Amino acid sequence: MGPDCCCVLGRQCQNRMKSEATLKFWADNAAYGGATILAGIFNWLYAVLLAHGMGPARYGVIITLNNVVAVITLPASVVTLASTRRGKPSQRLGFLRLCYGVSGIALWGLLALSAIPLSKTLNVAPGLFLLFGLSSWPLIDYAANLGYLARARRYTWLGGLAVTGSGLSVAAVMGAVMARDGVALLGVLQAMVLWMLWGLSAIAVRGLKVEAAPGSRSIVLSSGVGMAQSLMMLTDGVIAKARLRPNQAGLYNGLATVGQTLPFIAGSLALVMLTAMLDRPVQRARWFYSALAIYLSIGVAVELLFWLAPRVVVQWALGDRFVSVGHWLALYGLAMLALGLLIILLAEAIAREWWTTLVLALGGLAVWIGLLVRAPSLAGLVHATAVSLIGLAVLAIGLRMWLIHVEQAT
Repeated sequence: MGPDCCCVLGRQCQNRMKSEATLKFWADNAAYGGATILAGIFNWLYAVLLAHGMGPARYGVIITLNNVVAVITLPASVVTLASTRRGKPSQRLGFLRLCYGVSGIALWGLLALSAIPLSKTLNVAPGLFLLFGLSSWPLIDYAANLGYLARARRYTWLGGLAVTGSGLSVAAVMGAVMARDGVALLGVLQAMVLWMLWGLSAIAVRGLKVEAAPGSRSIVLSSGVGMAQSLMMLTDGVIAKARLRPNQAGLYNGLATVGQTLPFIAGSLALVMLTAMLDRPVQRARWFYSALAIYLSIGVAVELLFWLAPRVVVQWALGDRFVSVGHWLALYGLAMLALGLLIILLAEAIAREWWTTLVLALGGLAVWIGLLVRAPSLAGLVHATAVSLIGLAVLAIGLRMWLIHVEQAT
């Protein structure tokens, strides 16, 4: 066999591998994207049932409780992205699961210690923090399992867990709305849902192969990105509860529930993009532009709907009692469109090990928090969010262009 023939076979092999990688990328997006849409529908039903059954004030309390628990359990988000970058570390995960379990209980203990000051600041009964915090016990290990599944690109399992969790959350709301002390019951039921999901994820992880360990710097970067993304999704809702009257805080969190559809979609696309980049680094640019094109196509269409029929969207999603915030939906949606773009850029930063992107995001987050804390009203919070996130997205795009230029020059 001559050298020309070997070259032809080599090119054919490379083309086949590229074709298989492309098919895998789109299949993953189809599987996880479809599950994300279905989970999003259930999340919408969750918000609708809460809004109609509880009203703005109690809706604000429940969203605040969920957000506070999410803030306290930020290590879970860190663990998910770190585990996605790391992959399954060994066949025997018993000791690691024990450590994660102890960590979850420790976070619940931290929440218990913080319950009274949080109660005074946020106007929420202290016992409710303990009930909603019960989900933290298995949460860290569940987060690690999700990361292992993502690294192995088992998106059918990931999508199934997402749909199951959101569907059971809707069932929990239906039970809580009819109960006398519905808020407390919802906290218990949501914790039960998470325990069930953890058990299913542990079963799914058993069959995964062990991954070779990457460099520690890349894992630390992934952890930082996970924390930054989680804080960006939670910050304004928590500050709204602390700064506004209960009814106004509920209205703002309702607005956030609708607007955060966009970063929710971006998170799905970013995860598939990241794992494709880790598997096929030479095609990183291709995966990035494909994910970006899908996101912008969906995001612009959703934002157009927010501009053309905001009151209809809010009324349909949350009910008549929330319709007064409809005129803020377009501006808030634009901010969330920018946040989704940031989520995709941060995921790319993990694959390319761009620390400067994370530093920029953390700096922008600090500015955003500063503006939110100084905002005197619901309108001020919306404007602070829009200015901060849109400006940060523009800077992040500029930074990416400069980093690509530097890489190509070297």
